[in-house]
Amino acid sequence: MARIPLMCRPVRIPSLNPVNDLVILGNGPSLKSFLENHRDFWQDKYLMAVNHFSETEFFAHVRPRLYTVSAPEYWLPDVEDDFLEKRQRIFESLAAKTGWTLDFFIPVPARKNPWWKKVLETNPHIQIHFYNTMPVEGFWSFRNFLMDRKCGMPRPHNVIITALMNAIWSGWKTIYLIGAEHNWLKDVSIDEQNRVYLTLRYFYNEQNAQPVIIKNLGKGQRKLHEILEKFYWSFKGYHDIRRWAEPKGVRIINITPGSWIDAFERQSIE
Repeated sequence: MARIPLMCRPVRIPSLNPVNDLVILGNGPSLKSFLENHRDFWQDKYLMAVNHFSETEFFAHVRPRLYTVSAPEYWLPDVEDDFLEKRQRIFESLAAKTGWTLDFFIPVPARKNPWWKKVLETNPHIQIHFYNTMPVEGFWSFRNFLMDRKCGMPRPHNVIITALMNAIWSGWKTIYLIGAEHNWLKDVSIDEQNRVYLTLRYFYNEQNAQPVIIKNLGKGQRKLHEILEKFYWSFKGYHDIRRWAEPKGVRIINITPGSWIDAFERQSIE
């Protein structure tokens, strides 16, 4: 039974008519070495950053032209204090540091709590674009129809899924993916109180990453099966994106060393 996209809203994702290829900068550990040691590869390409990249020293240095966030915790009003602080830092750093044209992508539901928009609108260089995150399911022809019309995407349980969809909708035909290790399974642990922890390793905290409890929409804690379900939908989503994108002539190339994503063509940056 096809899932009807009742939450689909009209959106205006720009057709950027890209001349150069695009690199999506996932925040995994491999990103630091890539940016420091392979400037000859990325300096003539468009860059899309995600999530907390704006808070790092690399943001103003590499000047990404596109930026995607997707987690509801970035705009939902009822989240715990640590999420309030994290998301405030993202938007404030974007507004303070961006001195070049930046296309910023955020899901349609974020319109309901536009506090973040007031922060970004203080910077005239930032262009805000909304996109639909409605999970499209059911018969493939139906899902393909909806994704073609920007009504939704595979379940967006990871920001890389939304970044890829926005890149394809914006017109890119060759997309490189770095900083997307996705090797989370080895970093899951459970304590004697049945609390589930995940050590989230990013390029900006790799040396001091600590196990944390994974919350659900910014509150409480997820159970093990809920965390594994998120992993499942992420990896499946990449296969769905490839199936949808390849007939359009889109080539997605994973250059992340040791990545567990098994959906895309792989190349070594070395």
